Amino acid sequence: MRSKRWFAPAVIAAAAVISIAAGFFFFREPIRQQIVTQTAQHSFGRLKLNLLILGYQADEATTDTIILAHLDASRRTATLVSIPRDTWVPVPGAGYNKINASYAYGGGHATARVVSKLLGGVPIDAIVALQPEGAAAIVDAMGGLDVNVDEAMDYDDNNGDLHIHLRQGEQHLNGSQVAGYVRFRHDASGDFARVRRQQQVLKLMMDQLSEPQDWAKLPAIVQLSRKEINTTMSNQQLISLLEIYRNVPDDNIRSFTLPSKVGWVGDASVVFADPRWAKLIGAVLFSREDPPQDEVLVANATGNSTFDGTLVGALRGAGWNVPTFIESKVKRTSVVVGTSPAAAVLARTFATAIRPGTKTALVIGADLAPDTE
Repeated sequence: MRSKRWFAPAVIAAAAVISIAAGFFFFREPIRQQIVTQTAQHSFGRLKLNLLILGYQADEATTDTIILAHLDASRRTATLVSIPRDTWVPVPGAGYNKINASYAYGGGHATARVVSKLLGGVPIDAIVALQPEGAAAIVDAMGGLDVNVDEAMDYDDNNGDLHIHLRQGEQHLNGSQVAGYVRFRHDASGDFARVRRQQQVLKLMMDQLSEPQDWAKLPAIVQLSRKEINTTMSNQQLISLLEIYRNVPDDNIRSFTLPSKVGWVGDASVVFADPRWAKLIGAVLFSREDPPQDEVLVANATGNSTFDGTLVGALRGAGWNVPTFIESKVKRTSVVVGTSPAAAVLARTFATAIRPGTKTALVIGADLAPDTE
């Protein structure tokens, strides 16, 4: 009889605990999302931010790293677009030149103007520029970084005081080693391989700063950053960005390189960005507007499979609802299918024909294939 008297209250208590736990897990993400939204609005006045990240050499006044990141706080996504340092562009005050030379004609703001024009006049809200020594100091403050080094590196430049000696494979690197790793380009892929390493290290740093054991280091790292980084952002804005992207899922961070090809100007090796795709990526990814949320099937019918990451990265990074992405057999012309608001915007953006259909699809054909060869 006694056991029956205790049974009902025990069941009620268990149900209450389960309900509280379920409520916590159910509402935790909406509450966090609300906090993230408020943090972004308070710190930046908007939920979408275009951030220019530069790694520069003060003695040479050139940039080794040029990345334009599109940050969407409402979805906690970050899309990093790397621009090769040898990209051939008009530089005010220097005529046509490699884009890394623009830093010598006005620092980060001059580079921002050149990058913005290259991408069709996109707005750039903030700039972060640091030297290799600054990056090394920040990595050391984090306790180093676990990096899967993509190839053995053995390089010495006594004039430039650059010494890189790394074995291939997973290893724990200190700040100086990380700085050397992202600067190395003495291999077959040259600047494009260095761009991949820069993207890799940025992602690793974001991941490590998201770890609970490293969260306590953030105030000290931000203070150090103020000494080592030239930025248009305040301390509060830096901390807000770190808070917004703390524990962000891996799938929320994408990276790709501006479609480009290697060429020559006289005896100088340069990189030519595809001007059409530079402006398309600018229009699609770095817009302030939210796209229509109709589901869109995207098909790469250019015959260039390496273009997959660029196409889907730009669309998903901009907030397009792209649940399905496929490679299709080569088609001569691009087309948009559908009658939805999304179909109308896509046809206008990509300047393609549009035909009726029950579902919305974007098919990128050979006529829009990027010039990368």
